[in-house]
Amino acid sequence: MKKGMRCQVCTGCGLCPGISWGTQQNREFEVLADGCMEAVVTDGGEHNQTYVAAADIGTTTIAMVLRDTAGREVDRFLAVNPQRQYGADVISRIQKAENSSNAEHMRQQVLGVLSEGLASFQKKCENNPLLLVVAAKTTETYLLMGWDPSELGRAPFWVRHREAVRTTLLGVDAYILPRLSAFVGGDIVAGIVAAGIDREAQMTLFVDLGTNGEMVLGNREGMLACATAAGPAFEGGANVAVWGADMVSALAELRRNRFVDETGLLAEKYFQSGVRVGNVLVRQEAVRALQLAKGAIAAGIDTLTDRMGVKMTQIHRIILAGGFGYYLKPADAAAIGLLPASLEERTIAGGNTSLMGAGMTAYDLLNRGEEALRKKWEALSGTCHCINLAAEPSFEERYLGHLALEPYR
Repeated sequence: MKKGMRCQVCTGCGLCPGISWGTQQNREFEVLADGCMEAVVTDGGEHNQTYVAAADIGTTTIAMVLRDTAGREVDRFLAVNPQRQYGADVISRIQKAENSSNAEHMRQQVLGVLSEGLASFQKKCENNPLLLVVAAKTTETYLLMGWDPSELGRAPFWVRHREAVRTTLLGVDAYILPRLSAFVGGDIVAGIVAAGIDREAQMTLFVDLGTNGEMVLGNREGMLACATAAGPAFEGGANVAVWGADMVSALAELRRNRFVDETGLLAEKYFQSGVRVGNVLVRQEAVRALQLAKGAIAAGIDTLTDRMGVKMTQIHRIILAGGFGYYLKPADAAAIGLLPASLEERTIAGGNTSLMGAGMTAYDLLNRGEEALRKKWEALSGTCHCINLAAEPSFEERYLGHLALEPYR
């Protein structure tokens, strides 16, 4: 449901119309995903007039885009992931999937959405063949393929099925992107591809903010990835139907005007009733939820930079993936300590990098073949290592240190 140029509730699908902090602030604005496709479509040869359907299966949203043989967008399809009835996060769904009937129902729910999207796309393919490439979180991939996801929900969080899969889904030739860990899935692999982190010498910090906050830091020489539970705070949290990016801006404004202190406590006058910033009513519980989520993200960033031996000044850019990144104002994120203040000017929106990376992979597959892609994923898994933040000795201390609503560098 739209409100002006924006959805009434941001689901993080990343298929936004482009009205964002960059244009609002009259500064040069770049959306990474807008410029990724042309080179990969034309690089490598013919692909037999095949149309490409890219699907991003997220915890909250399932987004699909259809592209023609020249890489031009022909159609798009978006739906709420019906698995939400089994829980808003992947851990809840893993637990519910212990019942085989639930697991099969979740599988059929997603297949139903994909079927609806593909049916719409096939009407526009002009009798050309169609290739579906799926980028999904690890849990969503397990559920889609009918694999038992229980190993993903308990230590040591083993991932038995890491490799890409060539299969048939709903009668359509399909390719499922590989996974790096239990909580760093094919959607982040697609993000790495779209951002070119595995191809560039410059250091990039890739951040996908949502119910699960995934981060990747590195370049073609090596990458570290991690995930941290952010809860629903970036999707409205305790303030249901309020955009997560707007909550960040509202909280930054409250800090500037001293209506909330650095500990996250609202002024006594507003503690019970909350305080309104524009059309957003900010309550104490929403402040706390966002505070906890941003502390986890900032601590994750610190852990990655420390483990990589990288200073903030060495990071060339931060890419904010998804719909949240379209509207998050870097200055406001820096003001409350969500992102490093020193990187405010180097922050760009990624758009739906999951969909874009899936599309790029599709043309790679058509132009270069499955064996070339297999070698690419082997190289990527060898240079991108995932760390478990819960097992990092300094993570808890960093997390507690980042709860304060104040800038850090």
